[in-house]
Amino acid sequence: MNTRLQKIFKELRLAQGPLTSSEIGSLLHVSSKTIRNDVKVLNKRLESHGAHVASSRGKGYQLIIQNGQLLHQFIQSQVYNHRDDIPSNHRERINYLMEKLLMSSNYSKIEDLADELYISRSTLQQDLKHIRDILKKYNLVLDQRPYYGIKVIGDETQIRYCISEYLFNQQSTLKENMDDWLGILPEQELNVIKNSVLFNLRKHHIIISDISLQNLITHIAIACQRIRESNSVQMVHQHLKEIEMKKEFLVAKEIAKAINEKLNVTFSNHEIAYLAIHLQGTKLINPSIQNMEAISVIDNDIQEVVKEMVKRIDDKYGFHLTNDEELLLALSLHLKPAINRYKFKMNIRNPMLDDIKSNYPLSFDAALIGAQVVQEKMNVNIDENEIGYLALHVETAQERQKKDKKNAPRCLIVCASGLGSAKLLMYKLQSEFGDQINIIGSTEYYNLLQQSFDNIDFIISTIPIEKKLPIPVIQVSTILGKTDLGKINTLLIQKDGLSNQYLRKKYTYLQKDLGTKEEVLHFICKELETDGKVDESYLESVLKRESVSPTSFGNLVAIPHPIDPQTKDTFWSFVTLQKPLQWGDKPVQLIVLLNISKNNKFDLKPMYTLLMKILDDKNMVRTILQCETYGQLKNIIK
Repeated sequence: MNTRLQKIFKELRLAQGPLTSSEIGSLLHVSSKTIRNDVKVLNKRLESHGAHVASSRGKGYQLIIQNGQLLHQFIQSQVYNHRDDIPSNHRERINYLMEKLLMSSNYSKIEDLADELYISRSTLQQDLKHIRDILKKYNLVLDQRPYYGIKVIGDETQIRYCISEYLFNQQSTLKENMDDWLGILPEQELNVIKNSVLFNLRKHHIIISDISLQNLITHIAIACQRIRESNSVQMVHQHLKEIEMKKEFLVAKEIAKAINEKLNVTFSNHEIAYLAIHLQGTKLINPSIQNMEAISVIDNDIQEVVKEMVKRIDDKYGFHLTNDEELLLALSLHLKPAINRYKFKMNIRNPMLDDIKSNYPLSFDAALIGAQVVQEKMNVNIDENEIGYLALHVETAQERQKKDKKNAPRCLIVCASGLGSAKLLMYKLQSEFGDQINIIGSTEYYNLLQQSFDNIDFIISTIPIEKKLPIPVIQVSTILGKTDLGKINTLLIQKDGLSNQYLRKKYTYLQKDLGTKEEVLHFICKELETDGKVDESYLESVLKRESVSPTSFGNLVAIPHPIDPQTKDTFWSFVTLQKPLQWGDKPVQLIVLLNISKNNKFDLKPMYTLLMKILDDKNMVRTILQCETYGQLKNIIK
């Protein structure tokens, strides 16, 4: 099954209702006709596998599942096992070539690569130009020699980071079976690595998230494969001596020794230091650690930076978080390994980034302010993946303010993404269900079976749990959406007047024919400037915010806004387009520019909540895009 069929299948599986061929086509950047033809092919592939795609005139396509177990077997055998498929487009070819070149220690001939991909030499050269741009970010180059071919050369550490990022870390779903997500070593060898890591983490009382564990095993597996091919890391002498003094070096040494005994892979001191760096870069947070003990291991300069971060966030948004000791500690504990990651130019991914940006845009913008403080005070540029994690802590602190402790049935949270997201999930659940549940704590998946279930009534998990447990398990997404909690009907009832407050007929533009993100923003800002609402610097402020992290959140929606508020009051500039355009890495057809008041900054939460309630609803967005008059739009939003 090629990648496009997989994507169509995924969209249909996740959809809460029928999807039209136009909607799917917009998401995949292909025509409706292509989708209709692909669905026919998909239905043939699904024959005798427990499902089919039903078509309903006027509504669209919907996946009908007759046999869930049969379909699951098909997914495991077909959907995720496609490494040998021939790439069908430019993006797939890039991924194929990156894997081919990064995992090979030898030169590859241009002619052979073109034959493998069934493309011309000139097409391949265009693809290689793109690959050179990717490699440049890691200070790597594509060496080309006559009669030999091409080969990636550069610092071994950067080659490994590049392998991790482009071949493995792009998958955001945690998988119980490592062989499903990592094909670099045989499954038996991967289990040796996993068991060696887990044994020593428990021995030294180190707690990391499941995703951090998966990343750590990935890096060790890559290291084993590279060492076997005589590609070794060489640390700078000063860095090596510095790391050898850390606790993580001792743990890494024991892990390396255990792996060597089973796999016969010898780790030099430089390789052990490389492993120790990855241990330092994980979130080494023990939930049972006492506050004073935790503070003692945090540098004073990090504590001061965190205080300044929270102060500036409060100054702009009025969250009243300055005296939240738990937030200050959580941010400090997060920044300590984060600073280490940036010191050694380690890559980090955030599998929840899109969900965080779309569900918690206000907290994400607050985290942007915090990132600016880190840049100013510590000369560290934090990317949007890290900003997403900071946003989780900010959102958690806001939820904590609303928390109301009550007696209730007891549940345990199993969360793959770490303590920060587990706590956010806890506060979100308590905020939503009040005294109906009592969350007694959280654990990682790999530690779940070590828990006692005597005092637990049920489990809420963000990942599938295949093992049979003595208590019920409820699976939810890490970022609680409408599919987990249902629509919050009371919100619009309580805030019925909000749409009238923010939606303005004068600044509503429907069915516009604009072709680029820049055209859209220039048009909106020029209208506001002409009307005297803003000055000529407004567009620059909006574009500056976009350059940090695109505000496209999926579902064909973008919510741009300026870094610095300028307008007298808070309102929306509302734009729909005749056709979707590319906005960052996502298609967009509905744009809501948030014009934030420079005077009254403390009423943004209800506005964001209402906006996300509207824009998260695929059916509502689809209906809004069909509106031709302001009256139609207003009635739909009401």
